[in-house]
Amino acid sequence: MSDILRFEPFTSTIEPEFWSGLAQHKLHSAQLDTARTPLRGEFAGGRRHALRNAAASDAAQKLAVPARLRVSQDAWNSGEADTAGDSQQVGVAVSVDGFLYNTNTIEEFKKSDKGEMLRDAGASILDAIRSGRATRAPELLWPFTLLSYADLKKYHFYHWVAFPAVTADPPDTAIGTCVPISDFASNGSDLGALHAAFAAFAKDRLRSYSAFVAVYQPRNTSSPWGIYSLDEWDRAFDGDNGTAMVGFIDPSSHATRPGWPLRNLLTWVRYIHPEVAKLKVLCFRDAALSSADSETLRQQSESIVIDVQLTPAAELKAENQVSGWERNEKQKLAPRVVNLSSTMNPVHLAESALDLNLQLMRWRLAPSIDLAKMAGTRALL
Repeated sequence: MSDILRFEPFTSTIEPEFWSGLAQHKLHSAQLDTARTPLRGEFAGGRRHALRNAAASDAAQKLAVPARLRVSQDAWNSGEADTAGDSQQVGVAVSVDGFLYNTNTIEEFKKSDKGEMLRDAGASILDAIRSGRATRAPELLWPFTLLSYADLKKYHFYHWVAFPAVTADPPDTAIGTCVPISDFASNGSDLGALHAAFAAFAKDRLRSYSAFVAVYQPRNTSSPWGIYSLDEWDRAFDGDNGTAMVGFIDPSSHATRPGWPLRNLLTWVRYIHPEVAKLKVLCFRDAALSSADSETLRQQSESIVIDVQLTPAAELKAENQVSGWERNEKQKLAPRVVNLSSTMNPVHLAESALDLNLQLMRWRLAPSIDLAKMAGTRALL
């Protein structure tokens, strides 16, 4: 039995420090320039958390946490060399690139062509796939887009986040029901071996461990799991190696639905390996448990294995069909607004308003004016 493969969408988590950075970026760097600005975000494997009055092993009493993409004050460091920063544990969090489109007025924000933004992002994803760049750097498969307008006099930040995904029409389907990893690899030591193999795979890759190929060989008691990069596909899917599957860091905590990143990973499979009609997918959510013992892994593992029937690329109704704009708190396709005016110190608010007025004077009336000299001028009235 096959059902349409459904995905758990991302929810954005934008930290207040990011908006402070946006205010500084607008005042001192971008000014009236609306060109897109590179950003960086991150997501981690999905987890469910046991309620206080429930046993951790009772799945019915676990609270699912939304699949979150986090944008913090570190988002502005996207141009720096890739290193494992303090906020990111290698193998646990996935660092992804995005673009900020910050408009100058609320009217520009409302009139922005959201469909065109998605189509451009989808074209970039397909280009990364066809050029082979996504094979070497899978994080290119899941970019994000942040459209914003910063009202710096009121400190209201209007924004809308998109997680572009190239969709299949007709859609891909799930064959049968998903299998928890603790049932797929029922031997507790095999679960430990999976975590050890993934940790070794991710150790030296900094960012390019978010998608991989996993091979399970239950008869190989010394090394039952092998983890390979996407460009080692042919080696991993050699028929003598065992059960091979494509895997990814899954931000979803839904019991049966994989996370949003799988959409573009299946698109990669569709175009790079068109000979594949069916495949297993490992939705890996347990990287944070890498140091746990076998019993803990068996009880707390959230990862699942899904069998997927792919729609061939030749049968798609449209090649660059893209979706991904986030729904707001009311589950409507509409932007959100963050009001930070109540959290701002009145003295700092006055200083920022003065800075804004001086900057506007320079941008529009007197580009050569020395603002530092003007700000330091004192007058006796």
